[in-house]
Amino acid sequence: MSVFLTVERLSKRYSGVRALERVDLEVREGEIVGLVGPNGSGKTTLFNCITGFARATSGRVFWCGLDVSRLAPDQIARLGVVRTFQQKMVFPKVSVGENLEIGWRAGGGRGNSAFAGCHDLLDFLGLTGMQEMLAGDIPFGSARKLGLGIALAARPRLLLLDEPAAGLHQEESRELGQLIGQIASTLGVTVCVIEHDMPLVMAICQRIVVLHAGRKIAEGSPADVAEHPDVISVYLGEKFARSRSHQ
Repeated sequence: MSVFLTVERLSKRYSGVRALERVDLEVREGEIVGLVGPNGSGKTTLFNCITGFARATSGRVFWCGLDVSRLAPDQIARLGVVRTFQQKMVFPKVSVGENLEIGWRAGGGRGNSAFAGCHDLLDFLGLTGMQEMLAGDIPFGSARKLGLGIALAARPRLLLLDEPAAGLHQEESRELGQLIGQIASTLGVTVCVIEHDMPLVMAICQRIVVLHAGRKIAEGSPADVAEHPDVISVYLGEKFARSRSHQ
């Protein structure tokens, strides 16, 4: 598999506070990669630096060999690197269909006609029949799926998901995991996902990267990461490790 994204020795400081320290990361075409770690470990900051919403203090970001470290977010999105955000899932005062069209235009869609792939994308997301509903009126779980849809409408090659399962109950999280798997397998979109729902991460990711205090402390398969002593110590805890050993 070819390497899509390369992060080299990326560091980020805010007023002397270290958010990231010399982080390296590769994401290969076709993968689903998990990015996990305690709150404040630098995960969202890493996404911000990759997508141009923050400027790294040092280090570089390459997309398909192109140095994108100094590009603006819209320029990076139009190259095919699209992200979601923790809190801002949808635009609540416009319709579901208009939300998808916003994503389509963000990805470089042109013209005044409605987003041509809206119905197909709604079907794929399991939101059939919701096109005319206000996004603020749909159930929370559906809004989470619509947030994915806005990003997918921008036609990404790499999709960066920031805590997509936050606030979902167990069954909704399972359904979302299946959807993310289909995004990779059916749509051919490479995925990197920040998530605290470890059963979800373990189920869908081929590789997991763990951050702690701005540094990468582990990387490997879900099984390897779950058994890593530093990961157990600072993030997963002994209880999670024991539960994995009994599966």
